[in-house]
Order: sequence, then C-alpha cells, then structure tokens
Amino acid sequence: MNFDYRCIDPSGRNIEGNISAEGIAEAKAILKERGLTVLEVIVKEAKKPIRFGLGRGVKDTDIYNMSREMSILLRAGIRIDRAFEILINSVSNVQLKGDLSGILKDIRSGKSVAGAFDDTKRFNSLITTMIYAGESIGDIKSAFENIAQHLRFQIQFKSEIRNAMTYPLFLIFASFLTLFAIFKFIIPRFFSIFGQNPEASLPFTARLLYSAGKFLGLTNIYFFLAVVPLIIISMKMIDIKKVSSRIYSYLILIPLLRKLILDLELSRFSYSMYSMLNSGIEFITALRLSAGIIQHERMRKSIEPTISRIKEGKGIADVFSHVSLLPDVVPNMLRVGEESGNLKEIFFEMHRMFDERFKNSIKKILALVEPMVITVTGIIVGFIVISLILTVMSVGNIKL
Repeated sequence: MNFDYRCIDPSGRNIEGNISAEGIAEAKAILKERGLTVLEVIVKEAKKPIRFGLGRGVKDTDIYNMSREMSILLRAGIRIDRAFEILINSVSNVQLKGDLSGILKDIRSGKSVAGAFDDTKRFNSLITTMIYAGESIGDIKSAFENIAQHLRFQIQFKSEIRNAMTYPLFLIFASFLTLFAIFKFIIPRFFSIFGQNPEASLPFTARLLYSAGKFLGLTNIYFFLAVVPLIIISMKMIDIKKVSSRIYSYLILIPLLRKLILDLELSRFSYSMYSMLNSGIEFITALRLSAGIIQHERMRKSIEPTISRIKEGKGIADVFSHVSLLPDVVPNMLRVGEESGNLKEIFFEMHRMFDERFKNSIKKILALVEPMVITVTGIIVGFIVISLILTVMSVGNIKL
C-alpha cells in the first residue's frame, strides 16, 4: 500500500512525500527509523489517468530492453541511480522514459526500488515481485536478469502466436468482406425484381436473407460506427483491470479454458518460485511473494493458506496435495524435490512443463481457427445459394 506523509526532520523542516508499506504502523516505523517525527500518515489514493491519445504504449519489448540494459549496467558495478540516468537517456519510448524518471526521483528520495516500480502502475506483479526479492537479498542485478529472461520467452511466444494468426485473420477479414458484399449489394438487387415489399410471399429462407440485407443498410452501419468510439471512451473511463479480473475469475468454470488458465498461472508461479529460490530467498518468503503474483483470485486464495501450514512444519508436497485446483503432477514433483533437497530445479521443471502445455494448447486452438472460419463461411454461402435457388424455383408462386 502507498501512503502520503507529513513529517519533521531533525533540523525542524516540514517534509512531505509518499512511502510504500504493508500498513500505517509499518509506514510510521520506517519513517521513525529515518529520524523523522511523524505528523500524519494517510492512505494514498491511486488515480489512474484517463488517456485518449493514440500514442504508442509501453510494450514488452521496451521493458525487456530496459531490464537487459539495467542488468548489464549493474553487473558492471554502476550505482543504481546512475544506471537509471543512463537508461533514461537511451530509452526512446516517451511513456517509459517518464516512468523511469519518476522511479529515479523516488529512489533518490529514499523509496525502495520495488516500491518505486510498483507506484508507476506500469509493471505487472511478477516484475515488481522479482525486484523486491532481489532487493531484499542485495542482488538486484539478478532480478533484472530474471525479468529479461522471462520477458524474452514471452516475446518469442507472442511472436509465434502473431505469425500463426496471420492467415486465419486474413481469412476472417476476406470472409467478412465477401458476406458484406453479398448482403449489401447482391441480395437487395436480387429481391428488387419481386416488388417493393416481397416479404409476405417469399419462402422462409429467402425472407431471412431479405431481412439481413435490410439490416445492413447505411443507417445501421453509421449507427455502429458511431457506437464504437463511445465504447472505447467508456472503457477508458471505467476500471478495466477490475472488470477483467472479475471476468477472468469466472472463465475457469469453462472446461476448455480451465486447463489454459491453470497452465498459465502455474507456469508463472513456478518461474517466480525458481527465480527467488535461485536468488537465495527462503522458501516461505518466496512462496508468499509468488502467491501474490497469481492473477486468478480463486487459485491465489487456495494457495495462500499453504504458507501457514508449511510454517507449522507440515511437508510441502502434503500441503500442496490438499489444494483441489492443482493437478496431481504438482505435489508429486514437489515430493521428489523435497526428498532430493532440490526444490529450485523442480520448480524450474514445473515452469517448463506448464509453459509448454499452455503453448501447445494455444497452438491447437489456433490450428482449429482456419478450418472453422472456412466451414462457417461455407455454410453461410451455401445457405445463401440454396435460398436463392429455392426462391427462383418458387417464382411462380410469388405475387409480383
């Protein structure tokens, strides 16, 4: 949580600023450790600015380049504030440059690096958690190296998805244009030979086509074109994260999506555990931080109780075996790691396994898109052709 504070320093000057802490008591304790007399500490309300511009946002590639360059600079022995100065001068993305300038200002004012990153609301929980973990053990350069490695995998996967979607998207676009041309131009001209109001005497399938052609008139098209900007503006004004989080929590109820969500969340969770254990962080702390990065609320709440049970001395594999959402392979692999004393490598193997499962599932779904588009388009076109043929065959019964 973020708090605004007003304090008095040893020289008697008033100082105002903000600080990150778990609660007000912790925030006051941190301020007192700095030798400040606390006057007021209040919760800072985070306001998300509404942006209507069409400027280029911060992409994963930008954050990857930033993390990679930061790890190189820190590995070379450069102080972290000087490293940020160098990064700010080399970054071309305006939004990221502004975020890094704010981070540098916060760090120089005494805020932690993880807290400064979190305050920007630009970086996801996995990134801020890795930075916090590296900062807590004094090895922040490894944190940026892990972030860069993780983002490199994500960027490669997204690139594969975009390449795989190129042809299906072309098919969808071409099918849409074809159907639009049929309903907008061909069908209205065909039915115009039957008079001004032929609906009453047309066959049922022909009436459907005629109604669809009328629906795609210019008035309705202009209406939909006017609605799109209103929808975009409304999405800018509402809390998209809160709405998407609520929707995401219910997607696990769909059997096909349940496996995808579990594989994705377990892959991220396992990679976070591996990175933290590899950095020397104790298991309980790593588990608490890694549980916090899980986006699915129900899954996160099912894993969080394992922390207290493991603290009580229960076996890690036994505790995880009672989490109903987890597949059986998770406690089985943890039991192997627990007995061999090599949990770090087990979590990395789990990350690779669930990541591969998620990618394979996505590729299978994408492989079905192409035949589905062709099939649906073929059914619609076939329905149109059959309807027109039936109309021509029954022309003798139609009153002109």
